[in-house]
Amino acid sequence: MTTSWGRIALLYAIGVVAAGQLGIVPPLVPALQRDLGLSLATAGMTVSIVTLVGAVLGLPAGSWCERIGHGRALSIGILIMGAAAALCAAADDAGTLLAARGLAGIGYLLVVVAGPSLMAAIAAPRHHAFTLSLWGTFVPAGIALGGLATAGFADRADWRTMFAVDVVLLAVALIIALLTVPPARPPRHDGARLSIGALASAAPLSVAFFCFALLFLALAGLLPAYLVERRGLAMAEAGRIVAVATAFGIAGSLLAGWLMRRGISAGRLAALGLIASTLGAALCFAAAMPVPLAVAGFAISFALGGLVPAAAFASVPLVAVSARAIGPINGLLAQAGSLGSLAGPPLLALWVEGAGWASAPLLLIAIAAVGAACALAVGRR
Repeated sequence: MTTSWGRIALLYAIGVVAAGQLGIVPPLVPALQRDLGLSLATAGMTVSIVTLVGAVLGLPAGSWCERIGHGRALSIGILIMGAAAALCAAADDAGTLLAARGLAGIGYLLVVVAGPSLMAAIAAPRHHAFTLSLWGTFVPAGIALGGLATAGFADRADWRTMFAVDVVLLAVALIIALLTVPPARPPRHDGARLSIGALASAAPLSVAFFCFALLFLALAGLLPAYLVERRGLAMAEAGRIVAVATAFGIAGSLLAGWLMRRGISAGRLAALGLIASTLGAALCFAAAMPVPLAVAGFAISFALGGLVPAAAFASVPLVAVSARAIGPINGLLAQAGSLGSLAGPPLLALWVEGAGWASAPLLLIAIAAVGAACALAVGRR
């Protein structure tokens, strides 16, 4: 079997466009508040509701994609995101906007589940590690590109125009998907029994991925507050620093593909990423560490953390009870990651409020240890 690198690149690009739906809204928040009268909490919900859908529907979406075929699911997901973007452009109140963003979350979830499944299907087994580690970078890449593009044009075009452009971009992605990704024949199987098997085989992997998402979003979400409150940086400067630091995770995911091709198991690599990144971040919380060195340390920590999603996606074909279980397991990973993303920032905030920033490393290291133990269990399987 030969790897279709052109289709791999197109699938990755579609994933980046899908993740861009998470990054497009934050730069538009002030304009949305002004024109629609949104509170800050409601404006925040327009971003988080996309991941909330994944937290609730991840596993069912994986089983459904497996039943209808991942090619069809990918196209349907893009179509739903396009419809949601059009609804956002026409929204006149907060309820309509939130409903549209929830709809976008459904489309995003279908792409997240179908994308890596299709990559695994069209890549030769020897290229699975690289292609799936590449897929592991689509979220930070999409959020960064979506946010930068929106911020760059926010002063020259209103938010309705930005969503209209998003509709056009998604329409192009849909045409590409229809032309290049043939819909596979849906397999015949007992969906309930397959889902139970997928759950049993992938439980350690999903817990490890949950811990990673919790740690990543907890740090990324509250690190600006730490830099302002304890290190005396301006809020804008702290935000830029964290944005650049989190982007280092892309380099870590690409490095993971290279390391796995050289024989390091995905489970051990995920465990290494969880422990090393968390210990690195814990050291950077030391008050005696100079600010420039701490910032560099946090960037390295995010880079090491980038090993985890790449290794997790590469592990899916290894823990699947059969090829038909890949879709449900990808859905389970999406659900675990979304739950971790939702739980991370409030959990760390509550811990810091009760025990202070100096104790933050204790919580982070404990969570990383649980995730690493589960990742090693994946490696033993």
